[in-house]
Amino acid sequence: MNASAMSGSAKNAPVCANFLSRLLARSFSEDQWVLPIHNHTLAHRWFRWYEAHRMKITLDGIAIDRPVFIISLPRSGSSMLQDLLCAHPSVAYITNMMYTFPDCFCAAEHFRKRLHLDVRGERFLQDSVEVGIGSPADPIGMWGAWLKQGPFELACRPCRIVDFTPGGIAAIHDAIRRVLWCFGGVNRRYLCKTPALLPHILFLRDLFPDARFIHLVRDARPNANSMLKLHRLCHEQWQRIRARWPGVSDQSTFVPYPRLPGLPELVERFGVDDLRTTAHLWNEAMAFIQAARPQIPTNQFHEVRYEDIVARPQEELTQIFRFLDLPEPGAAATTYHMRLAGVGKVRHQNQYNGFEIVEGICGPTMRRYGYL
Repeated sequence: MNASAMSGSAKNAPVCANFLSRLLARSFSEDQWVLPIHNHTLAHRWFRWYEAHRMKITLDGIAIDRPVFIISLPRSGSSMLQDLLCAHPSVAYITNMMYTFPDCFCAAEHFRKRLHLDVRGERFLQDSVEVGIGSPADPIGMWGAWLKQGPFELACRPCRIVDFTPGGIAAIHDAIRRVLWCFGGVNRRYLCKTPALLPHILFLRDLFPDARFIHLVRDARPNANSMLKLHRLCHEQWQRIRARWPGVSDQSTFVPYPRLPGLPELVERFGVDDLRTTAHLWNEAMAFIQAARPQIPTNQFHEVRYEDIVARPQEELTQIFRFLDLPEPGAAATTYHMRLAGVGKVRHQNQYNGFEIVEGICGPTMRRYGYL
């Protein structure tokens, strides 16, 4: 639930490639949030009609081969890792354009490419991350719909494969195959990151038996602090959107943390914006993954620390590509090498505190991961 739903920045003017992109700029800039804000009524109607009546989407021969899932807590560097891996020519992903029009995303992506639409800027989290409508999304809303998980629900409802009919499973598979179709269909590996999927790692294993899982870990002290910042910025942006678009939703509270079993009790005990809540959640997430790990084949699970990627990006990415059975991008992959060179370089500074509180809660687990 990393809130990288769309690009642009309420603070910085977005960069637009052409006139049609400029028509999208204001809405794309001001309405970015965790979930798409459906205010593109005419465009939505046109995309739905075009996809239903003019596009020939053939899924025959498109197989979901070893899909890749980045599993992590929010604010663990998953957007950075996703952007690096999605620069690989063999990777397919849900773009922000597709995420904005989830029920007609093939048509939306078709016109994004055909009309060269490009709106880019810093995302509303003010964290030096620049994304565009063609950038990889954090598609929490699409996965929530596929898994029948409401984004405003706080309770944990882990999915089980036995709870889905064959038709329901086929619908999820077909949606992923349509994503692959948007990228040419064959010889592509689907990649997804959304922290909302952390509690569902075993369901994903059953849904995609050959899936590859990258567990990304970050030091609990900045991670717990950054999750509080995420909650504050998501809340502030949501209030701005609701002021601009009255009636956009009757819901007023969104908690951008994975729905782990202990979350409701933590929120009840400490509050959603308390460092003790996010510290305990970090602890629970690590324990949850450690309990699931033995149930996933060794060659399908890779664990890496965010700090190690920042310190040794080339070495860690080499290991990740080897784990994924993907060749490292060559010299012609300029986007990948540009992003690799930018790892660890940020324009903002965070003022975090309460490290002793986090250490008191997470100390033993932090030692196991080499943070203390």
